[in-house]
Amino acid sequence: MKLAALLLSLAVGFLEGAAPQKQAGCDALGNVQFVCGLVGPEDLVVVPGEQWVIASGDAAPGAISLIHVKDRTKSPLYPSASLKQRLDAKTYDSCPAPIDPEEKDRFRAHGLFLRPGKNAVHTLYVVHHGNRESIEVFELDARAKPPACVIKINPNTLKVQDLISYPYNDTFNFSTVAIQLGKEIWVGSVRGDRVARFPIP
Repeated sequence: MKLAALLLSLAVGFLEGAAPQKQAGCDALGNVQFVCGLVGPEDLVVVPGEQWVIASGDAAPGAISLIHVKDRTKSPLYPSASLKQRLDAKTYDSCPAPIDPEEKDRFRAHGLFLRPGKNAVHTLYVVHHGNRESIEVFELDARAKPPACVIKINPNTLKVQDLISYPYNDTFNFSTVAIQLGKEIWVGSVRGDRVARFPIP
């Protein structure tokens, strides 16, 4: 899935088919279960097709997050390290500039609204609290196939570090487990006949 703003564009990667991450204090209460590890998920919208939910992040460090409904894995949609800004001055002629790229973790998303579009390309409106008060407009392309990735989570700080980003293809689909052997990361395939070996960056 790809998220591109009408004011900026970015590519987004997430773990497809990964097992839910169990976090301390995220146990069920009776028959109520939780998706944890989000920051201030005050607003939610369902992406047409009901496979994905988008969550706002209305507290520092806020973000727009994508949640896979089936396995409850989550990944950030915005902000993203792969940010490419593109101001649409024609459509939004009163907008002074794209989101400040230096804002990073100070970006806070409040209300969300998703307007379904044709051919699985939708428009996402986000109330933004950060360096400016604004409504940011994103284009959500649900047709795009994401890259697979391997991330490392520091158990003490819960800080996420991207280790591998690999373009989507039908030959090799990442499994949910990656192991480090010397100076390589080995990843199995959900489907297929191979294990991939990646050099540690």
